Amino acid sequence: MTFLALLVRAGLILITPPSADVLSQLAQRQYHRSIDLSPYRGTIFDRRGEPLAISIRKPSLFINPRVFDPSPTETKALGKILDIPPNRIRKAGQKRSYFSWIKRKIDSKLADQAMALNIDGLHSVLEPSRYYPSGLASQLIGYVGTDNKGLLGLELRFDETLRGNSETNLLTRDARGKIIRGESDAAEPQKPGQKIYLTLDRVVQEISEKALERGIKNAEAKSGFAIVSDPHTGHILAIANYPKFNPNDSSTIDQFNTRNHGLMDLYEPGSVVKPFVVARALALGKTSMAEAFETHKGLFREGSLRIRDSHPSEELSTAEIIIESSNIGTYKIAKKMGPQALYQVYEDFGLGEAAFKTEAANQAAGRMMPWQKWREVRFANISFGQGLMMTGLEIVQAYGAIANGGQLMKPILVERIEDHKGQVLRSQNPTVIRRVLPHRVAKVMSKTLAEVVEVGTGSNAKSSDYHVAGKTGTSEKVDPETRRYAKHLRIASFAGFSPVKDPHLVIYVVIDEPRKKPYYGGVWAAPVFKEINEKSLRYLNVAPSKRHQATQPLKKAIH
Repeated sequence: MTFLALLVRAGLILITPPSADVLSQLAQRQYHRSIDLSPYRGTIFDRRGEPLAISIRKPSLFINPRVFDPSPTETKALGKILDIPPNRIRKAGQKRSYFSWIKRKIDSKLADQAMALNIDGLHSVLEPSRYYPSGLASQLIGYVGTDNKGLLGLELRFDETLRGNSETNLLTRDARGKIIRGESDAAEPQKPGQKIYLTLDRVVQEISEKALERGIKNAEAKSGFAIVSDPHTGHILAIANYPKFNPNDSSTIDQFNTRNHGLMDLYEPGSVVKPFVVARALALGKTSMAEAFETHKGLFREGSLRIRDSHPSEELSTAEIIIESSNIGTYKIAKKMGPQALYQVYEDFGLGEAAFKTEAANQAAGRMMPWQKWREVRFANISFGQGLMMTGLEIVQAYGAIANGGQLMKPILVERIEDHKGQVLRSQNPTVIRRVLPHRVAKVMSKTLAEVVEVGTGSNAKSSDYHVAGKTGTSEKVDPETRRYAKHLRIASFAGFSPVKDPHLVIYVVIDEPRKKPYYGGVWAAPVFKEINEKSLRYLNVAPSKRHQATQPLKKAIH
C-alpha cells in the first residue's frame, strides 16, 4: 500500500509538474535571504553647521541557525565578548529559520573579536547607526532606538523627515544554508534622510550646560534649566537641562533625565514677572518711575490679605519697587490698573501664546484663572508672580520684548530643512507677534533692570565687562502631598539680557528646589546667568560695554 501511494504521487507530479514561477519562488526562499537595514538618517546641525546628530556605520551580528552550531567553549567566548548570556546564544541557534540577529550595532572592535572566533553560521553586516558627537542638548534633540526610529525630542518629532529609505541587502546561501555572498546587484540602495539646521549654537549650549550643572550642584537642587535667546530674531541659541543623559547609550537612560524642563514644565514664576506689570502700568499712564508708594515696613494688611516684602521699607518709588523686588509695591501698582488689565498684561507678554509653539515635542503652555473669578488674594498673588503658571520659554521671550524695544518675537528652533543634495525645502524667518510696549517704556524698564543688577537684588549677575539688566525671582512651590505651599520648596530664578544698550542675549535660569538656604534667585540663579552671559558674549566677539569707570546709580539719583 505504501509503494502504491508513492507511485500515485509520482504519477501526479509527472502529469502536473510545478510551474516555473513556483520553482523560482522555492529557489528564492531556499537560497536567498533579504535584510532590510535601517535607513540612513539625515544629520542635525547647529546654526554654524556643526553636527549634533549624525549617522555612522556600525556592525551587527546575525546567524544562520541551520549552520550555527558552536561548541560550549565558543558559546561562552562569544557571550563574553558581546556581554550576553550563553543561554540566549544557544536559543538563537535552535531556531528553525535561516536568519536570527545576535546583537546589533556594536563596537567594531567587539565585532572583530567575535568574527575572529571563526564560528560557522556567524555573520556581520554594517548598519546605519545614530551618533551624537558632543552629547549636547540631549533632551531637545532626543535619541533613536535600535531600529533607528526616533524615540524622543526632535528625533521623534521629525522622524519621517530624518528617516531615509531603507536599504535592502540580498544574502545568498548554498545548498546547506551557508551564506556565500553578502552583497548583490539586486540590493536596493538607500536614500539619505533630510538635513535639519537648528538655531542652537553648540558652543553657547556647552557653556550653558556646564554653568547650569555647577549651579545646581552648588545649590544641591533637584533640577533646573537655562534658555538663551536672541532678542532681535527669536532664535533659541541654547536650551540646557539638568540632570542630563548620554544619548549614545540608551541602555542607561533614566526617564526623569530626558525631560526638557525649559519647554515642558509649568511653574509659578515669582518676581521675574514684576517688570511686565510695572511696564504696562507705565505705558497706560497709571504710574511714573518717580511716584512713591507706602510699603508699610514690609508688612501690608488689608482685611484677610497679608503681603510681605523680603526687604522692608517705609516707602519706595516705582523704580525702587523693581530694584528692591517689593511685593507690596507691585500689588499697589497692579491695583491702579485693575484685574482685567493685569490679566491682559500676561496674555500680551505671551502666557499661553499659541504662536510660541515650536517644533519640540510635548511643549507646554502657561495658564491662568480667568480674571472674573479672582478674589483679592488671587489678584495680589498674580501681581507678583504667584497663582499663575508659565513656562521658561514664555519668560525668556517676554524679556526679549523688553530687550529689543517692545516687540514680542516668535521663538524659532529649526532654521531650515534641506534635502540630501542641499536644496532648501523649508525655512523660517524672524517674526514679530505683536508690540507689547512702547519703545520709550521698554528703554526705561531696561535702565531700571540694569539698576537691579548694579545695586539691587541681582548683584550676583553683575559682569566686569558688560552691562547687565535683569530680575531675580524666588517663588514658592506646592507640596504634592499637602497641596499647600511648602516652606522648604522654592524655585530660584534669574532673567535678564546683556549688553543693556545693544542686547545680544536674553538668558533665563531656573534652579528648582535648592536645598541650601537662602533659597533666593539672586543667590543661586544669578551666578549661573553671569557665567553663561560673560562666556557666551566673549565667544560671540561682543565688545565689552563697560569702561571700568564709576557711574551714578539711578537709585541714588531718585533720592
